[in-house]
Amino acid sequence: MGIKELLEAWRRIFAIAEKPEPDEYKLLFKITIGGILLAGAVGFLIHLALSLIQGGVGG
Repeated sequence: MGIKELLEAWRRIFAIAEKPEPDEYKLLFKITIGGILLAGAVGFLIHLALSLIQGGVGG
């Protein structure tokens, strides 16, 4: 696929795309924040578990 075909494909996508409603933005924000918090919690729990296995936290 050349540059000309790629630009034409992008033009078609932008022609049919619609701006999301405010409630869609809010839902996407909530899902994104939830995912970040979930990933952080899992990382923290893994770190805590490995620290406890290796001889305790802080010492």
